Amino acid sequence: MDKRTKNKVMVKYGKSSEALFSHKKSFIDENDDLLKKGIKINKLYSAQPKRIKCKNCDYRLGEPIFKKLHVLYCFCNNCGHLNGMYQDTDEFIKIVYTKDKGASYAELYNSKNVDLFIKRTDDIYVPKAEFLKDALIHRNIDPFELSYADIGAGSGFFVSALKKIGFTNLVGYEVSEIMVDVGNTLIGEKLLVKLEIDKTPELIKSIDAEVVSMIGVLEHLQYPRKILSSIKKNSKVKYLYISVPLFSLSVILEMVFPNVMHRQLSAAHTHLYTESSLEYMAKEFGLDLIASWWFGTDMMDMWRSIYLTLNQKEDTKQMTNIFTDMFSNLIDTLQIDLDKKHLSSEVHMIFSLNNNQ
Repeated sequence: MDKRTKNKVMVKYGKSSEALFSHKKSFIDENDDLLKKGIKINKLYSAQPKRIKCKNCDYRLGEPIFKKLHVLYCFCNNCGHLNGMYQDTDEFIKIVYTKDKGASYAELYNSKNVDLFIKRTDDIYVPKAEFLKDALIHRNIDPFELSYADIGAGSGFFVSALKKIGFTNLVGYEVSEIMVDVGNTLIGEKLLVKLEIDKTPELIKSIDAEVVSMIGVLEHLQYPRKILSSIKKNSKVKYLYISVPLFSLSVILEMVFPNVMHRQLSAAHTHLYTESSLEYMAKEFGLDLIASWWFGTDMMDMWRSIYLTLNQKEDTKQMTNIFTDMFSNLIDTLQIDLDKKHLSSEVHMIFSLNNNQ
């Protein structure tokens, strides 16, 4: 591999939606309950003090541009980040993430048994682990010689996926005590550690790992800038792997279909990244992009929104199966066009730190 190839950013687009249908069945079956839970959290969030500065760049925010399920939002005029107009206060964070030892939050992400845990790991998280492995190999780095720390590990899906593809020096940190206990049982090894949420910056400053991953975590953090600053100050960390939700068509669909559970911008997702806000973040914190993977569920969200809306009315219920037969085979074809234009609902990015090449 010559130097030009070695330093070229690895870019990947698209991901099959087939496996997601089985894992997201609750989005259909439990739509009303999930929508109510989201609205409840949104009401709590909108009762917090007004946010003055951008979550991503700390620039003073302007006026809101839209309102959705009780919450006002605006785009930062400096970095383009989408902000909810209220603060993620200590009260809000504790109620959403650590109340009853994290049982309520864990309910959204836990698997019921080993078989479901393995299936979710294989279908959703092993591809993420393979992406990380491929990106490191692309830079002539042996991924099997590195150590890994997963922040916000949940029930350990990503840690389990890393283990499954042969990585051995692993640890996952999670704020939910219940998720830690369940995850270690399902993994069959004590790889997850309880993390005190207010001590996260201190932990990351001293964490002994060359690769830090935060899969679907930055958008949940109370102070993401503090975490990124801590990573930058830790000379042991050479690579950072993140996945974040993006402002995308899914958010527009949520505005058009208010009676369908809002997946992208609601509840614990109080802000969303954009391509410009990620570029700003990378530049500010000295992160050099080495790989990106753009894919989303916007077309699945469109199918889900239309399906549920048809199903909610007696006059159109019988059209749900006809619509599904018509649209289901188009989901991946339509989605990859969004992905290639960087308009997907999600992106995975791997960065090198400290001028590590």
